[in-house]
Amino acid sequence: MAMFKTFLFSLLALAGALLALVLVTTVASWLPPLIGVHAGGAVQLGWDLAFTVLGGIAAVAFASYHAPCWPRSHGTGIWLLLAIASLWAAWDMGNEFPRWFVLLLVISLPLQLGVGLWVGARKWRTATSP
Repeated sequence: MAMFKTFLFSLLALAGALLALVLVTTVASWLPPLIGVHAGGAVQLGWDLAFTVLGGIAAVAFASYHAPCWPRSHGTGIWLLLAIASLWAAWDMGNEFPRWFVLLLVISLPLQLGVGLWVGARKWRTATSP
């Protein structure tokens, strides 16, 4: 029973990480019109890239923080999904985006893993913690 509970909590941590990614990218889509960022320019691409990186960090951190065991493996597993999707997007849509965007997307992958694992591994103290 304990093994099933661990497996279930692992799946929930991974699903929560994907939800965190979706929430961050959703905020990225509706926030620019509110602050006056015009669609279609380099500023919009930079905005999208920044929130893509933040979403990856949030997903890795969520998975590693909420994993019942092996937190680095959970964070790395989510990161591998993100890395495969990003590399596929860079390969498939490389001609549709400027080179700087594609290059920074690929370069940001190790940053997403490192910062996400660092944030997820930290146990934040609260006022009620001893």
